[in-house]
Amino acid sequence: MSFFEELKRRNVFRVGIAYVIAAWILLQLTDVLVELLGLPDTAGKFVVLLLVIGFVPAVIFAWAFEMTPDGIKLEKDVDRSESITHKTGRKLDYTIIGVLIIVAGYFIWESRFQNAPDISAEATVISANTPVIPAKAGTSAENQTAQTTASKPRNPNSIAVLPFANRSNQENDMFFTDGIHDDLLTQLAKIKGLKVISRTSVMKYKNTTKTIPEIAAELQVSNILEGGIQRAGKRIRINAQLIDVANDQHLWAETFDREMTVENIFDIQSEIARHIVQAVRGEMTEAEVLNLARIPTSNLQAYESYLQALALTNRSDYSQENYIEAEVWARRAVELDPEFSQAWAMLVEIHAQATWIGYDASPERFALVKEALDNAIRYGPDLAETIAAKAEYQYRVENKYKQSVVTFKQALMLLPGDADIIHRLAVAERRAGYMEDAVASFARALELDPGHSRSPTTMVETLLQMNEIERATKLIDQFMLRYPDARDLRSSKVQSYINRGDLDSARMLMDSMQPWVSSSYFVTATLLPLLERDYKGLREIFELPEIAISTGNRGFTGNEQTMLAWSYYLSGDIEQAGVHARNSIELLTSLEPTGSYIDAFERSTLAVAYALIGENEKAVAAAHESVRLMPESKDPMFGTDVSETRAMILGMTGHREEALAEIERLLIVPTGFNRWMLYLDPRWDFFRDDERFNELARPLDLPEAKQ
Repeated sequence: MSFFEELKRRNVFRVGIAYVIAAWILLQLTDVLVELLGLPDTAGKFVVLLLVIGFVPAVIFAWAFEMTPDGIKLEKDVDRSESITHKTGRKLDYTIIGVLIIVAGYFIWESRFQNAPDISAEATVISANTPVIPAKAGTSAENQTAQTTASKPRNPNSIAVLPFANRSNQENDMFFTDGIHDDLLTQLAKIKGLKVISRTSVMKYKNTTKTIPEIAAELQVSNILEGGIQRAGKRIRINAQLIDVANDQHLWAETFDREMTVENIFDIQSEIARHIVQAVRGEMTEAEVLNLARIPTSNLQAYESYLQALALTNRSDYSQENYIEAEVWARRAVELDPEFSQAWAMLVEIHAQATWIGYDASPERFALVKEALDNAIRYGPDLAETIAAKAEYQYRVENKYKQSVVTFKQALMLLPGDADIIHRLAVAERRAGYMEDAVASFARALELDPGHSRSPTTMVETLLQMNEIERATKLIDQFMLRYPDARDLRSSKVQSYINRGDLDSARMLMDSMQPWVSSSYFVTATLLPLLERDYKGLREIFELPEIAISTGNRGFTGNEQTMLAWSYYLSGDIEQAGVHARNSIELLTSLEPTGSYIDAFERSTLAVAYALIGENEKAVAAAHESVRLMPESKDPMFGTDVSETRAMILGMTGHREEALAEIERLLIVPTGFNRWMLYLDPRWDFFRDDERFNELARPLDLPEAKQ
């Protein structure tokens, strides 16, 4: 008997098929239990791993053993004349067929009833995970979202803590009320298995007229906490009530009236958090109780200063003004309490952002980042905020992106429900080259903080950098409906038009936008007139005060003069182009290196300025230096930017074969060249006499390219 026939006789194939079907059913059950019990995602992965490992022993068992009337025996000990494998095989066949009928029935039911589409309109997606139906006439998109999500199953361990009412009626107390609310959210984010909607998403319900069920439906939560805070002299009163939305029942309510001390404030927060966890998830572990009981500072003024800084850094726009204003309050917090580790951790981010954005990349500022990190580690080495600050330092100062990913994940283990840390992890993941992981992390951050505009904006920017134009475009249209005030999304929309060669639509949208201080606005505002070959318009852009602020930051240094040089060079005014190119060279060569990624971008700009005045050797040397400072292996996200500029420099200086090889390579790299950019950009006109370049630059969706 052949080996194949022996496998059939011993029912090995049947056992394998039965095992796969049983494993599939178990995975469906696991998926339900993970959601129902609020288990971590790793639980499902662990079950998958066990099932994969278990397949081999199951098949070996089927080969080596046989079912007999006397029980299970080794196959070699069974007389062939007494073997009943044919009967066992038939039973397995009936079992497999029966289970397959049940599975098929389940799929039919799910497709026809559970996921029945709305035939009145085409379904779309408003966020990474929230399906909605386009709003009908007279119905707001927000209400329509609530209607379509209301029937979705909700995590029973999910909660939204609504903004506390400021019952003091004092304008100056609002930051204090919001700060305590934010601190409570941070406390709850420490609890594993609890899904807590983040601050940005709940803040829009301050002073809302919407009902609790409406809010719960929009945020997809099962529980709501609401309350108020009143300060009167040296006393504080906080009231809170926890509501089970499904039953409209108060699970818990209490009023706390205490002396106004930091210890009492944090004791109240911890008590509220304990009641929430006990009512929603069950008893807390001893470690969770101890973690909630930690008091960051005993100085009330230092705590209030920290809350002021926190309110400023929590603004939705990614703007240097936020960090400049917050620095004053964070510094005051550590002056009042030099051992306030969370305030030191906040200063790490503030100082690091100063160097990263470039408004202060001086050696003194880099020293301040290190000082803040050292103090955060000294006074709170095991705090999540300190670990996240260390990751921030690795990312923004040391530019060790892969290492920062590891460290952010360590911080996330202590604050598993913190959307801000998940967002920062995503930013680090994309810079480390884990692009799809970054997109998934942005989506995860949006689950916890669907109202925060930074995650969708940065997700779209990442997809555009990956040349995933279609995916980015779909998300942009949906996100712009949901976040109408997110200005960077509008810049991304302009970029998406450019990347598809639609300059008319890009111009129409650009003209509808008011300027603001942002790197994304700077890039699109200067790039579009260049591609339109409107060189006078390009020069006028640099007269805007918002653009002037950006060009004053390190990383953008020399950019204005170099772009002005291009505008004259492409217009045929070589003399005036030389004036501005030399201005750029003088400015860039006078700077001290920062030791960060900024140096690579400034070397790249310098290379262009040298090329525009015919200093070819210096241009090539500067281009090579920029790539050395930021190689694609170290920075897969933006390392290609300086590689692209080097390819241009090589072509401009006569190294055409090298340039063509680089262009061809960078068209394959996910974050490399976009064909429409090569096709439209007048800076590549010097190469258009070479058909090899034209073939590489021709967009695949250009009419003549399709023929």
